[in-house]
Amino acid sequence: MNRYEASRVPAAARRARCEQQLQRRYRRERAFKGLCLVSVFLAGAFLLLMLGSLLYHGLAALTRLPPDGIAAVERSLNTAFFTNGDSHEPQLAGIRAALTGSLFMLLITLAVAFPIGLAAAVYLEEFAPRRVWTRFLEFSINNLAAIPPLVFGLLGLVVLIDWFGLPRSVPLVGGLVLALLTLPVIVISSRSAIRAVPESIREASLSLGASRMQMVSQHVLPQAMPGIVSGTIIGLSRSLGETAPLLLLGMAAFTAELPQGVMDPASALPVQIYRWATSPEAAFAERASAAILVLLGLLLLMNLLAARIRRSVEK
Repeated sequence: MNRYEASRVPAAARRARCEQQLQRRYRRERAFKGLCLVSVFLAGAFLLLMLGSLLYHGLAALTRLPPDGIAAVERSLNTAFFTNGDSHEPQLAGIRAALTGSLFMLLITLAVAFPIGLAAAVYLEEFAPRRVWTRFLEFSINNLAAIPPLVFGLLGLVVLIDWFGLPRSVPLVGGLVLALLTLPVIVISSRSAIRAVPESIREASLSLGASRMQMVSQHVLPQAMPGIVSGTIIGLSRSLGETAPLLLLGMAAFTAELPQGVMDPASALPVQIYRWATSPEAAFAERASAAILVLLGLLLLMNLLAARIRRSVEK
């Protein structure tokens, strides 16, 4: 064997080892991709199974046969499900009172959480000095977003009902508790939107003689407002589906009358679903499935609105 051939042997061996290592990496990559695909398939199959079950049981409550009882293909929308309040009779039970209560609570949540959350985000991003208590406040807000909703329900039960004497099962108490639940989400999303505004806009505004308040109100907030609104809608959609804190506030009580104000006894759509799903009468299961479909539709619309706002900003 000449000197050239002797020098080629180690290089060939190294190349073979590299190829073996690459093959092992490719096999691990293919196994990981296969595991991800199986996970996605299982999650999608479970979601389709759940939606199929809801549609199968819920469409029976959302539609009705004509009086002469013709074929099922001639079913029409059951408007009584949307116009009636709760009832002990499954055929007469509807979601109008629960929808009205949820609307009242959402309005209170928006009126309380949005201005406070926006003001807190503006202060922390633009005016707060970088000190220990500021970092502690930011840390506390981030932790509040991870607290279970049940804790907020206990807080509302003790403070609003026991200390302040507010009545149970009214939209005002539920809206205030949901505002506390939504407030950290609005603060965090608003801070992210304000932080995303380019620093050059702030510098240009200040260089032209604007005060810091004018810079924030006339330049920073208009640029960040689409992101702020998008985060607020996502926070409200989360509060719309909360059940545990409202159960502690007595919202699970039977309320057939339509609430006329925020101090009238009312229920909420998630609580109404809970009552129907736990009812011993099997006929209420169809009503619960139909109400879940309505709630999913509302959540989907709210999230689509938030996505539409984000896309309009990106363009």
